[in-house]
Amino acid sequence: MIKIENLKHYYKDIDGNEVKALDGVSLSIAEGEFVAVIGANGSGKSTLARHLNGLLVPTEGKVTVNDMDTMDEDRTWDIRQSVGMVFQNPDNQIVAAIVEEDVAFGMENIGVPSAEIRPRVDKALAAVGMSDYAKHAPHLLSGGQKQRVAIAGILGLEPKCIVLDEPTAMLDPQGRQEIVATVKSLNKEKNITIVYITHYMEEALQADRVVVMGAGKIQFMGTPKEVFCRVEELEKLGLEAPIAAKVASELRKCGAKLPKDIITEEELAKALCQ
Repeated sequence: MIKIENLKHYYKDIDGNEVKALDGVSLSIAEGEFVAVIGANGSGKSTLARHLNGLLVPTEGKVTVNDMDTMDEDRTWDIRQSVGMVFQNPDNQIVAAIVEEDVAFGMENIGVPSAEIRPRVDKALAAVGMSDYAKHAPHLLSGGQKQRVAIAGILGLEPKCIVLDEPTAMLDPQGRQEIVATVKSLNKEKNITIVYITHYMEEALQADRVVVMGAGKIQFMGTPKEVFCRVEELEKLGLEAPIAAKVASELRKCGAKLPKDIITEEELAKALCQ
């Protein structure tokens, strides 16, 4: 669905110096896939996210969405209807005084017929578990609920892919769990392609594939097991492996005979009990 070829992106800092945010990134994302992108601050992961629906365009290289080139200004609108974006601060995405009106806002903007808007709003709120809050004021909701309303607003546009750029960065643990569960459900039950940018390793465990970024490049990628068992490599990139993977790694250094692919607490407990 998304193809990134040798993507490079440069920008000027406040002193006028050229900074290379992305340096030759190549990646393909299949329809229905759940891809997590992780990396420390400054790794380029958020810059990459903004290239996926044309908010940024390549300095060099190419990004295509369903064979549409993001550099083609005539296709920008079509690309943004295919790929929706959710950002880290839900307050910046909520524009209406009532939840259902906020979800309808994007649909009104793109000219969805009035008769279609009501069922789309109901369907989107149901998909994120917020139907009971349709008449509520968004500012009275919790952080996690606001973010789910923001996701519903994107769902109403019926995108094939949703890119979430650190959507839980401003949420408490319960809010983070709500968003991860919502995103996973949308991927598995609605077959929506998910690109999930995060610095929480436990959230990335839910993905089909994890892409590790550093210094504007893809350092390595693979399934969660393949990525998170590389504890020392992650630490060199300024990332913390999941606690279970880290504990298992330290125990192996002390002579414990534990499998190398332990990444969850359940797997660690089972191996230790044996």
